[in-house]
Amino acid sequence: MDEKPDVTSPRELNALFQKYGLQPRRHMGQNFLIDANIVRKIVNAAEIKTGDAVIEVGPGAGALTLSMARKRARLLVIEIDRGLTRLLGDLLEPWPQVTILEQDALHVSWDKQVEQIKPGQGNIKLISNLPYKISGPFMYNLFKAKFPFSMAVLMFQKEVARRLVAGPGDPDYSTMSVLCRYYCEGKILFDVSKNVFFPRPKVGSAVLKLVPRRKDLTGKEEKLLWEIVQGAFQQRRKTILNSMDRLFDISRNRLTELLEKVPLSPAARPEELSVGEFAKLTRITYNYLNKAN
Repeated sequence: MDEKPDVTSPRELNALFQKYGLQPRRHMGQNFLIDANIVRKIVNAAEIKTGDAVIEVGPGAGALTLSMARKRARLLVIEIDRGLTRLLGDLLEPWPQVTILEQDALHVSWDKQVEQIKPGQGNIKLISNLPYKISGPFMYNLFKAKFPFSMAVLMFQKEVARRLVAGPGDPDYSTMSVLCRYYCEGKILFDVSKNVFFPRPKVGSAVLKLVPRRKDLTGKEEKLLWEIVQGAFQQRRKTILNSMDRLFDISRNRLTELLEKVPLSPAARPEELSVGEFAKLTRITYNYLNKAN
């Protein structure tokens, strides 16, 4: 069963690509992982074991996929490239517990896919070596789906990884940081050299582990949280009072009172607010708006 090409070997990967008439497609951001040690570290970080349900996005030539299949994990693999899905179908034929879905990861219905692979009451893990060009929209989609995973181990461009785990006062702190901290606990596990990819990207990578955290807000309040956070960081040099004034038809005096209930200074900048302060401001604003109506 294991007599398969070593897709972490550049020589064997090239031979496999020639056999299937494939080559890396730069416009799709394809960079294939060719380091068995990094593969082991990612799979170990996700604590993959027999029977685990795992969704993998962007499997490429299957370096991570084969490793997890050999551990008898139940896999749903999402790949947009038809040539690669054909290659993966042949490589993964010995493992019937692996399902390959040819689809754009940005148009996945996470509720549907999670339900498809969900093993009874078990948890579902997410693993991905994402094309860097889609990492931002991909993460926003996960947050919109309320991060329906027990764990995610994801490889990003270092800049994106830093932005996801950034905290108040950090230059990288942004809308994405706040939403990530609202839905998840995140930690950068290790950096990855650009030399372990084919073709070699221009930037280094980092592997990030995310686990879900308890949500502080109701569904309707969460929708308002997105509005407040995105509005605040669109003009991050403005005070939170000015941001709220632009977003809502509420007098500045009343807005000042709402901010003081958090408590927040009206002169505070968005990058100074913690996720807890954004959440509390959201709830106070939501309650005020609904009482006013």
